[in-house]
Amino acid sequence: MRAALRLGRLALVTCLVAGGTFGALAATSAPTAAAAPSRAAPAARGQSPLAQAHVVRVSVDGLTARFSASGTVDALLADLGLPPRGSDRTSAPLDSFLLAGEHLAFDRGVPVTLVDGGTPTAVRSPRGTVAELLGTAQVMLGPEDFVEPGLDQILAAGATVRVTRVADREETLREPSPYTIRLITDASLDRGHEIVVTPGQPGELANTYHVRIIDGREVERTLLASEVLAAAVDEIRRVGTRPPAAPADIEAIIRQAAAANGADPDQLLRVAWCESHYNPSAYNATSGASGLFQFVPSTWSVNSARAGYAGASPFDPVASANVAAWMFARGSANQWTCK
Repeated sequence: MRAALRLGRLALVTCLVAGGTFGALAATSAPTAAAAPSRAAPAARGQSPLAQAHVVRVSVDGLTARFSASGTVDALLADLGLPPRGSDRTSAPLDSFLLAGEHLAFDRGVPVTLVDGGTPTAVRSPRGTVAELLGTAQVMLGPEDFVEPGLDQILAAGATVRVTRVADREETLREPSPYTIRLITDASLDRGHEIVVTPGQPGELANTYHVRIIDGREVERTLLASEVLAAAVDEIRRVGTRPPAAPADIEAIIRQAAAANGADPDQLLRVAWCESHYNPSAYNATSGASGLFQFVPSTWSVNSARAGYAGASPFDPVASANVAAWMFARGSANQWTCK
């Protein structure tokens, strides 16, 4: 019979809490000393205070029901399945005895979501400010932490309070220092070939950073100081500039043109390789440059006539080589990007 009664009480109070409107707890909810007998009054002869049953009214968040109970306030709450919470406000001390006709009021606070450092938790907060919520939840703020909404804001049911954790620290790391690659041209090597003369060696630095962490995640890293622990060693490479060997017939044409006009045959061979890769039929559709030495139409028109090849085609390797040699011998090599 007692078990059935307790289950009925639990069901009733559970319904009250679930549908509660969270009304404010009035300071007058507790009976005054003049309106009720002392809680320290002696029990009837031969009867323990814990055994005395009284009809009391219990209000949870403003919703009220009557119960017949005995013992202390916290025993009644335990019997009703309402263990005390840090956010509770009660009209009577939890360890006091129940009094006949007493009206006990319990304010269980407002439901809010507390997000601390990115982790959300559903809590009940006292009816008051954000600061009171943090105090009840024992949330301590660091010097760089901030709270939204502000600490003096009044909480409403369903509100979200976000505590953003901000931490700054200095961190020193040993990190590699990259080496520099130095290139030295070498006319004795074919173009496109490289030889490593001195291998590069990375150095080592002691780098000190200012690191900012928000909610456990690094968001900013600033270099404050760098100390060289070991210097890097440059890598030295020799890079070939000599053009590959030209086809025998093209090389013969270019050398003959150089000899006839007093030009440097090796320079002519380098430019012919750079401009057309020794291809007399090369053509650039963008600029119209043509032939072995990639003459643009205006340059070819003027200089071919001066060199004695008026009317010749720039795709003619003999004409192209002789006009180029004639221009090179007269200091016009600067008209070519390739040297």
